[in-house]
Amino acid sequence: MVGLHTLDSSSPSDAYLALEHRILGATGDVLCYSRLPMRQLLRFIPSNRASLWWISEHSSAQSVMPDPEAVLTHIDERAGSSTDLIVLEGVDWFVDRTSPQDTMRMIQSLDALSREHELDVVLPVDALALTSQFWTRLRALAPAVELGDHAPAHEPSDAPVAQTQGDESDSTGNHSVPNDSEGTLVHLVNLPGVGFTHAILARRMLQWKRMGFDLAALEPAMAMVNLDEAHGLYRVVESDIIAAIDAVRYMDTHRARLTVTEREVYNFRLMSLSSVNETITELERLISTR
Repeated sequence: MVGLHTLDSSSPSDAYLALEHRILGATGDVLCYSRLPMRQLLRFIPSNRASLWWISEHSSAQSVMPDPEAVLTHIDERAGSSTDLIVLEGVDWFVDRTSPQDTMRMIQSLDALSREHELDVVLPVDALALTSQFWTRLRALAPAVELGDHAPAHEPSDAPVAQTQGDESDSTGNHSVPNDSEGTLVHLVNLPGVGFTHAILARRMLQWKRMGFDLAALEPAMAMVNLDEAHGLYRVVESDIIAAIDAVRYMDTHRARLTVTEREVYNFRLMSLSSVNETITELERLISTR
């Protein structure tokens, strides 16, 4: 697995549990940059399996300043042909401390570095700690990491379902709502009008936001007193999301025909749900000419 990837995780402990097999199974060097102090980080990663660095304003031999440029320089000096994996926490912290622009430049440089040295860079980050716009741009460059069969046991195994339509009712007649996705773009079962509530809508919006979608168009539904109107707006946005997911998959299938910039631009437009049908038509026409 080569390139830049994200791991949607709400805490460092969850992130390292999810990446444990990847870290321990690495055949080359592993570099970990964490917001956890070294003593806590060693609970998750043996010191003989990775080079560990603490992202902190505290100055020490094993610390790095929480600045995008400083972190990038530190990584660039240590990454090479023998490096297999780099884990970098703190993207949301970098955004808050500096700016989204500085942080995105660092991420773009890491993407180039990962391909130059044919290594994997994983960015554990809580999607809810970032703006929808930044998360969408980030996911355009760094798709969700594939953990395969080695996801931690406490993670839900029946998270999103890969279908767009179907029988959403369980054996009791209640409509089920899948668990949160981990950032992977998947089709979720549609929510019917019967039994539709603001609570169910909020859960679905959380799932879609974790995938990286900008839900500005759907947010008014949470304030609508008439649930039929709220459900109608939900169905409109859902239709765009279904089309956007299919388009992102199509783009990924033909990624060799697009430049990195083109992929980022189209992914951003699709994930922001901006003129989805027009974007898809333009994307298909572009790919067909390559």
